[in-house]
Parts: sequence; structure tokens; C-alpha cells
Amino acid sequence: MFWILFLSFSVFAQEELDLSAINDLEEELPSTEYSGASGTFEQRRYTTRHRYPFKKTSLKSVLASGTEHGHVKAGNYLIRLEDGKAVELTEPFYGKFYRLQDDLGFKYVQSNDGSCIYKLKTEFVNNIEKELALYEPPLKYTPAPVNIVRSEYDKKLKIRPEVTILVGLVEGSYMKDLFNDNKANSGATNQFGVHFATDWQLPIKAGLVVHYEKSSYKLRDGGNVFYTSPSFGPQFKTKDFEVWGKALRFQTQFRVSPFARAMAETSQGDITFKFNSADLLLAAEHPIKNQLGEFVLGLFFQSQWLNIKDQPETVSVNASNETNKSFGLSLGQVF
Repeated sequence: MFWILFLSFSVFAQEELDLSAINDLEEELPSTEYSGASGTFEQRRYTTRHRYPFKKTSLKSVLASGTEHGHVKAGNYLIRLEDGKAVELTEPFYGKFYRLQDDLGFKYVQSNDGSCIYKLKTEFVNNIEKELALYEPPLKYTPAPVNIVRSEYDKKLKIRPEVTILVGLVEGSYMKDLFNDNKANSGATNQFGVHFATDWQLPIKAGLVVHYEKSSYKLRDGGNVFYTSPSFGPQFKTKDFEVWGKALRFQTQFRVSPFARAMAETSQGDITFKFNSADLLLAAEHPIKNQLGEFVLGLFFQSQWLNIKDQPETVSVNASNETNKSFGLSLGQVF
């Protein structure tokens, strides 16, 4: 009797239950496999048949979409719009990107001048708008000075030698008075010098100069006056200034000489005068860098005071009132 009831109930259950819906649902779910060796479950996902394309967008719409700040890691590539050439980023890039992307998934970069030259894949761009929103500007802001003054000290004394050549004209008021000849009021001068200047951080650089001057004057009777003077004394140079984008500096020299002399060839014979001389020279110089150091181009002006010595004859000359003035071009080389 019991077996008859059990068989009747089984037949009734198969007629009433429909398991097709459960079977269909099981087929749609991703299958899972169990790996006994590792004790982990691996889920196998079926690849999608279709990939939805990006929204088709024109470049005009992209440029009108506004910008947002973003960050791109080093090693990614920017694509230049002009020729499609890829440019690798050697360091992280922070900039502005247009909000919309094109239908190929590219973001466009806004340059500093507002133009658009590059694009790159959207997945390379990290939006940093939220990070920038965390910044709060200070209530008070004092900008740093443009020229920060720093103290520098010389660790050792540097001496820079220099050779110079000076060529110019002389206004010989003293020679005119000495020889009572108006023609001797003008002449030509050639001067040579060896300088030793310090190269320290102070704005004024001191030094020593050894100088030799040779000037010539003409007399009305066809004669000539030749003036020579080896001299020495201190010199001072300023630091370099920038004037119209060019380096410029100034120097002054004060030289003395107990060995100055003038040898005159006159119609009455040769005459020699000995002097104690004092020279004050002012110059403006423009240094030009070269392989040896600096080539120096300059203009000079010099005043010269002469005082006759060892003169047996009486000469009516007042050295304190009459001077020789010279001016011209100077060339030099600093080593």
C-alpha cells in the first residue's frame, strides 16, 4: 500500500512542477569553477559582444565645453593635432583639459595662450578639481622680493692682470705756454699700461697700474716736441653695470712720475725739460668675454699737471693753471 502511494505522488509532482525557468536563469549567470589546488574560486566572465562607442562630438563642441584641471603621469604620450606625432611626457603634467571628449575617447589640452595643440587618451587624465577646491588662499599675502640680497664674502684674494693701449689727441695748454707757440696747443698721444686689479665682491675694485706715455707736438718753425713719461699709481674700477643690455663699468687712475721729460727740436737747437708729473685718468669700459678672459673697449679722458724741475734757466710757466688734456680710445685684454 505504501509503495502505491509513493509512486502516485511522484507522478503528480512531475506533472505539476516546471523547472524550465530555473534552467534558463542558470545559463545566464556567469559560471564558476573551483580549483582544488589553490582553494580559490575563479569567476569566468563572458566577453561582451558589443562595445558601446563614445558619443560622437565635433571639435567645435569640445572647445566650447569649458575646461577642468587635470594631471597626467610621466611616460604617457600626447598626440599633436597638426601632424599626429606622439610626444612623450618626461615629467608629470598639470594643466587644463576640455570637459568633453571626442568619439574616439581623446581629451584635448588647452595651452597657456588658450589654443589647442595636443590631445591624449581620456584614461590617462586624472581630474584634480576636488583637490584644488581644498586650497584656501591666505587672508594676507606678502610677495617675496624680486631681488633677494645675499651676503657673499671673498675666500681668497684674486688678482687679474690687464694690458691696455690708449690712442688719442692732446690739448697741450701747458706745452703752448712753455714754448710760447700756439701750434703746440694740439698733439697726439700713445699710451701703454699694465694693470693689476683685484677681483673681489665689493662694488669698487682696487688695483695698481704701471703706465708709459709718449706724446708729440708740432712747433711753428717746423720743430717737434716729444713728451715721455713712465708713471705708476693706484686705480679703482666699479663693478659691471647693465646699460641697454650691455655691460659697462668705470675706472679712474691717479698716476705720478718723477721721470717725465720733454725733448724739443727747435730752430735754435735741441732743448730738454724735466718734470714731476701727475695724471688723472677717467674711463668708461665695455668688457666682452673671450677665450683669454675679457676684451675691453673704452673711452678715456686724462688731465695732466706738469712741474718743471732741475731747470737752470728761468721759465715763465705756472703749472697750477695750465694742464694738458687728452682723450681717445682705449683697448685692453684682461686675463
